[in-house]
Amino acid sequence: METKNVFWLASYPKSGNTWFRSFLTALMKGDVDINEMSTDGIYSAKGYIEETLDLEVDDLDDKELERYRKIAFNYSARQDNETKFVKIHDAYTYSPWDGTPVIPSEMSKLAIYLVRNPLDVALSFANHNGQEVQDTIDKYICAAQGAMVKRFKAGNQSRQILGTWAMHVESWISQKSIPVWVMRYEDMKSNPLATFYAVVKAMDLPYSEEQIQKAVELTRFERLKSQELEKGFKEKAIKSSSFFHKGQTGRWKEELTLEQVKKIRISNEKMMRKFGYWE
Repeated sequence: METKNVFWLASYPKSGNTWFRSFLTALMKGDVDINEMSTDGIYSAKGYIEETLDLEVDDLDDKELERYRKIAFNYSARQDNETKFVKIHDAYTYSPWDGTPVIPSEMSKLAIYLVRNPLDVALSFANHNGQEVQDTIDKYICAAQGAMVKRFKAGNQSRQILGTWAMHVESWISQKSIPVWVMRYEDMKSNPLATFYAVVKAMDLPYSEEQIQKAVELTRFERLKSQELEKGFKEKAIKSSSFFHKGQTGRWKEELTLEQVKKIRISNEKMMRKFGYWE
């Protein structure tokens, strides 16, 4: 009987995924370099498909990409049987061709879903994309057809379907194929030791409270931002002023207009209420 060895690190963009991957790196290595994470890449990457199956991803149509990605991913996960921590921004969706989940569950042990107030996500995502906040709200946070990497041959990643912020959250917490542990960005900020300790235990990772506390200290936002300022960060989008921008909670109260807040709430009310973001 094969052992499930994949942890999905799932989130809507700018919800703490990179922070959590930095924490896992610090936990496993006792230190962290943001440009040398100990996690296992992102599901939307093209490279592992090309390396595993010896084909050009850009030559595939959407149906072929969906099929070959799952084949390559499952093969790779089974090969060494080591624990894998895989970043993913895709919503949990189903194939338009055969109705099966687009994300493979065969080797999946647990999904850690990181969630953050969409009112703050809008500001952080706008900085990441180098665009106006209103454009981010219209094209992503409140867009049922929202997606990242919309041009298929745009770079080293393929298209990632997001939907609205609420659609993304609900897609992950409502699916039944992969167990899910939800972690709020706001709790990571306000009570980091307890929050990270709880998720490490949920993942059944063999680390002590002292090791967890050290990893928390090593990956405080100010430390990660200092690393980026000192030597850059390879995951920073070209249009972004910085990846580790402000990392605050509640910025929306000062920086969003009443109309912007209203629009985000109308499109995302159900999940905002569920996670305590309705105030």
